[in-house]
Amino acid sequence: MAEPPPATGPAPKARPAGAATAASRDQLQRRPVTFLWRRRRYRIERVLETWVLETGWWKDDGHVSRSYWRVRADGRVFDLRYDRLAKAWALERVLN
Repeated sequence: MAEPPPATGPAPKARPAGAATAASRDQLQRRPVTFLWRRRRYRIERVLETWVLETGWWKDDGHVSRSYWRVRADGRVFDLRYDRLAKAWALERVLN
């Protein structure tokens, strides 16, 4: 399980598909613990799954390096994305 690099300050805000989101991470465990969506802060109850997408590294442009976190928060399941190159969090999708 690969993890995003340690945060150096507050997580930046991102605006994917009209939803504002930011995530904060536990500095010791290096995992997201809260995120903001639609002006509401969600506390992550459980990390269900993680995966990494690393592609295009052989090209000058088009390199993608992302960590994904499927989490349960407030009884719902969300996919969070951390872009390692931009050092930005985003809400990828809401599963239920």
